[in-house]
Amino acid sequence: MNVPQDHSHIPSYSDDPSYRHYAPYYPIAKKRKWKAGILSFMVPGTGHFYLGLMQRGLFIMMLLILDIFIITSLANQADPSVATVTLFALFIPVIYFYNLFDALQATDHVNNRLELGEFSGSQDIEFRDPLQKLIKGTNMGVILVAAGAVFFLLSNKPLWVTGLFDLMGSYLGSVVLVLAGIAMYLLDSRKNK
Repeated sequence: MNVPQDHSHIPSYSDDPSYRHYAPYYPIAKKRKWKAGILSFMVPGTGHFYLGLMQRGLFIMMLLILDIFIITSLANQADPSVATVTLFALFIPVIYFYNLFDALQATDHVNNRLELGEFSGSQDIEFRDPLQKLIKGTNMGVILVAAGAVFFLLSNKPLWVTGLFDLMGSYLGSVVLVLAGIAMYLLDSRKNK
């Protein structure tokens, strides 16, 4: 086996201190949790923009805008259903606090990805985003069909939908929620044993 002895591609070592052996390392600035938190607190979705998660930030913004649009359109009807307006109004704090919590949690993942660079591929498994799973594949189509059906039912107000909301807003609805909470507690306590 004949190995060529040409070393012209290897730079020669110099004792001169001004000689650079490699490119200087400039650390990438980490994202700050407090900035992401304040931005998410002021305008939902902007904390995700700061982190570079544009799709997630836009999704949260559009979800909040859609919820506000539904509330105003339901409230401006001739005979608004209080239970329906209240149901959609309760989604606002859920979206808002999910946005704030998610921005703070995503900051650690983004900083880890910036620090590790190309080696962060194995770390992405730990960061599972339920919204990304929901949007991918046929799930988004199913969600859009279900949302269209809900809007159609709410705009036409059939008697059975109005009766269902009245029934769920009464004592029966509270009993169902209490029983569901007890069932979830019992299932969770079995898992922890």
